[in-house]
Amino acid sequence: MKLSDEYVLINDFNLSFSNPIFYKKYNQRIKSIQIDHLLISKAGIFIIETKNWSKSSINSLSLRSPVEQIERANFALYVYLSEHITLNEHHWGEQQIPIRNLIVMINNKPKANFKYVKIKLLKVMNDYIKYFEPVLTENQLNIVVNELI
Repeated sequence: MKLSDEYVLINDFNLSFSNPIFYKKYNQRIKSIQIDHLLISKAGIFIIETKNWSKSSINSLSLRSPVEQIERANFALYVYLSEHITLNEHHWGEQQIPIRNLIVMINNKPKANFKYVKIKLLKVMNDYIKYFEPVLTENQLNIVVNELI
């Protein structure tokens, strides 16, 4: 699955916080996050968690929810970016950096849809990512990339 050089991919992205971030939704303090893949583009940032789960694993109640995991990472990344990056190039004001949550399943995926998280099979991942229109300039993209690398 190849994307053009307009995309920057960071594998095994880690971020730690000396002052833990309080995440009200799950009533927890976030000290660090680990993301399988962070894809940065002019359309924003894609948090990508990859799972190769069997159908029985998908239906298992004992496994931790990847939806909760990715929502937690999104919140922490949003807070971090808000504190470290300001994108003031638009004449209307400061621009938001879109952060999208994507769980990529290798062979099987749940039939359900989830709020704020898309679950796609690997074979359709690129088409999903390319669907989004660019909202960041080249300069803004470079600012985001330089902060996260």
